[in-house]
Amino acid sequence: MAHEVHGVLFSNLHPVSGETYQEAARDEESFLRDVIAPIYQVLLREVKRNKGGKASHSGWRNYDDLNEYFWSDRCLKLGWPMNPKADFFIHSDAVQPANERVNQAAAGKRKPKTNFVEVRTFLHLYRSFNRMWIFFILAFQAMLIVAWSPSGSLAAFFDAAVFRSVLSIFITSAFLNLFQATLDIVLSWNAWKSLKFSQILRYLLKFAVAAAWAVILPIGYSSSVQNPTGLVKFFSSWAGDWRNHSFYDYAVALYLIPNILSALLFFLPPLRRHMERSNWRIITLVMWWAQPKLYIGRGMHEDMFSLLKYTLFWIMLLISKLAFSYYVEVNIP
Repeated sequence: MAHEVHGVLFSNLHPVSGETYQEAARDEESFLRDVIAPIYQVLLREVKRNKGGKASHSGWRNYDDLNEYFWSDRCLKLGWPMNPKADFFIHSDAVQPANERVNQAAAGKRKPKTNFVEVRTFLHLYRSFNRMWIFFILAFQAMLIVAWSPSGSLAAFFDAAVFRSVLSIFITSAFLNLFQATLDIVLSWNAWKSLKFSQILRYLLKFAVAAAWAVILPIGYSSSVQNPTGLVKFFSSWAGDWRNHSFYDYAVALYLIPNILSALLFFLPPLRRHMERSNWRIITLVMWWAQPKLYIGRGMHEDMFSLLKYTLFWIMLLISKLAFSYYVEVNIP
């Protein structure tokens, strides 16, 4: 439509060629016929695909998918007047019989979902709140190790053997992160045809890194165990010349670097806001890896005092919860 606006404002001269721009004939129903009707046909066919609400959400495009199409420059491919053969439309130029049933399945090739895919599964409880689940699972594992130690007191945490066993929580964390990366791929599979290459690359790299840590950490831990047996002995045989007590410590330190950086950015909101607005490629790469581009809370940060109160509140709450869980639910006399 920009060409038509330019023609109206600048004596019908084409902004590129300089030729006189001939505006297409318009009548009172042109907007209804050229804009509303094609989009309505898309909505109508998607309604038919949902089989009266009984079809899976991943099998048809709903409001979010159609709306997010216009969030990017892909919508410019529609052209003006809108091309009925564009990817957004599903044979919208076909004439629908007046007596066609609403819940009758629509014909034509099914278009992919956009970004989020509404798959009905309880696994979304883990995928959406994975940080909470990982924290509680790791805390429960650490409490079990300390409670089942010879002394059974919290002071056993500082014992070298018990502390070495507690460090195994990072192996659990690696497998939980791998599970999260796998869910990201599986549950968004129906949207991959509409994702950008950078989004697909991020999914694949997240999975590859998580899989690598799920292999490195168990091998490193098994190489630090004295007189290994059973499954630990099997993994330690993979370590070969890496049989060094400090290897697992270095691996854990390297594994925690992203979390340490995230914590620093959390406690330094001005730095995080500056990084999110930066155009430096290295910073853009770091932010791309840390969070998706459509992150809703981007740039919405509280002041330092409010952040400190918020952090202290959760520290006190979690200490109280973990103390109750340890003395009442885990370490029962």
